Amino acid sequence: MENLAQLHAKLDRTQAEIEKGVAHLIKQRARVAHRFGESEDVTHSRELLATLEDSQLLHVQHRDRLRRKLDWTLAGNKAPSRAIPPAGA
Repeated sequence: MENLAQLHAKLDRTQAEIEKGVAHLIKQRARVAHRFGESEDVTHSRELLATLEDSQLLHVQHRDRLRRKLDWTLAGNKAPSRAIPPAGA
């Protein structure tokens, strides 16, 4: 079982990834808008944006699972890893 320090470290790393992802999403949305405004083909840019959005969602779901696991640990419960439902469930 992970200790509190390990859980906090994982949560911090995951939050940092989310913050980086937000910056990537902002840049990619700006690229799509710019190319669309220039009447360029935005198919590939939109596909990349969709992939980035999917990846961001996975990071957010992972962060939420870590938070629930940390809450369980702080409450003194030992929740099996499979007992933590996926985010949005």
